[in-house]
Formats: sequence, structure tokens, C-alpha cells
Amino acid sequence: MSGEYVEKLKRRARVFLREAISVGDPDLAAFFAEQAMQLYIKAVYYELFGDLIRGHKLRELISILARSLDKHGFNDIANKLREFVEEFKGALILGEEAYTAGRYGEISYNHEEAGEVIRAAEKFVEILDEVVKRVKLG
Repeated sequence: MSGEYVEKLKRRARVFLREAISVGDPDLAAFFAEQAMQLYIKAVYYELFGDLIRGHKLRELISILARSLDKHGFNDIANKLREFVEEFKGALILGEEAYTAGRYGEISYNHEEAGEVIRAAEKFVEILDEVVKRVKLG
């Protein structure tokens, strides 16, 4: 895998985010925004560390990235990720639910809830882009 893999995941994430913003159905909007966050963090993790991370729980994926950043001495940006989780905890939980229960019709979202997940995704992509700019390994 190479930079092509990273760019492919980031491109897909941006498409999911764009679709989340434009789709009229809040269930799909929440799901698409969650997918954007999940793909983007996996792309960034691979870009920085050359490793694939598995899983789909956003807060768990963020924790993995933050711990890896701490391990390499990037405590300030790791703490920024933790602050993001605290600020957007509710939206992240909604997104995690949208990935599983929301797809199968058990849960429905309103436009306000979907908007929260979309705002979290937009902010998350900004933070992850900052991570890539600030973190240089090797």
C-alpha cells in the first residue's frame, strides 16, 4: 500500500461528507458523516504510522491515534483529539449508532441530530489535517 491508498480513503471520506451535507434523509446523513470520519482517521493513521487500524467505533479509533501520537511525543495534538472527543461526544455516539443500529432501521435521526454528526465530521477532518501537517515521523 502507498500514498494511493491514503488518497483513496481520504477521497471516499470527502465524498461521504459531501453526500451527508446534501442528502435529505437524516438517517443517511448521520451514517455518511460517520463513514467520513471512520475512513479519514484510518487514512491518517496509515499515512503517519504505516499501519492499518481496524474497527469502527469512532471513539476507539481516536483513542488509538491519540495513544500513538503520545508514544511519539506529540502530546499536544493528542490532547487536541481528546478535547475533540469531549466536545463532540454526543455526536460521536450518534455516529457510532448510525453505523450499526441506524442502518437496520432500529434508530431514526432527526435533522438536528444528523447536523450534529455532520458538524463533528467537518471539525474532525480539520483536526486530522492539522495532525498530518504537524506530525513528522522518521
